[in-house]
Amino acid sequence: MTPTFLRQFIIYTICNVTGEEPGNIVALDKVELNTRDWEQIFSRLEAILDVHTGLLTSTERSISIEALTHLLHARLTGDIIV
Repeated sequence: MTPTFLRQFIIYTICNVTGEEPGNIVALDKVELNTRDWEQIFSRLEAILDVHTGLLTSTERSISIEALTHLLHARLTGDIIV
C-alpha cells in the first residue's frame, strides 16, 4: 500500500466516523477527536489493515494525518519507526 493510498484511507475513515467533510479534515494540522470517535477510527484502521498501532487505547486524542500515514506505512512494510 502506498503512503498516498493510506493517507486517503485515513481521511476517508475519519470522515466516515465523524461526519466531517474531507476538506475540513485535511486543513487541520492535527485532528482532535473525542474518545468514541478515536476508538472507532483506530479499531477500523487496525481491523481493515490487520495491524496493531498501539493507539487504540492511547489517552492522546489528537493526531497528525501525516504522522499516522507514516506509522501505518511503517507497520505494513515492516520498517522500523524512529
